[in-house]
Amino acid sequence: MFIRSDGSGEYVFPLQLSDTLAAYDISFYTVIDRPVFRADTIVSFPMQVVWRSPSGRYFSETVHYPADSVKVRYRSGVIPSEEGDWTLSVTLDPEPGGLRGLGVICALAD
Repeated sequence: MFIRSDGSGEYVFPLQLSDTLAAYDISFYTVIDRPVFRADTIVSFPMQVVWRSPSGRYFSETVHYPADSVKVRYRSGVIPSEEGDWTLSVTLDPEPGGLRGLGVICALAD
């Protein structure tokens, strides 16, 4: 799922984690349009990530996304404590200039 940037820096992704015995790999992907390289080009940007379980419990952390990467593995082998509809919210503050949007890929772990 990919959400186009509206400049707010807020992205909310529904995740269906229906098997508490399965492990999932979670990745983020994006594209940043950049002008010709400048000395002040960002190397990474912080992402505040909040997981909300079907029962309303939550977990929050800050991770850094390498600005020169299109796709980044966020977590490997995630085993949900509850089955059902989870919500993954990401806040980018500030949102990097030229960011087209943010996407998430959730797949069964290899």
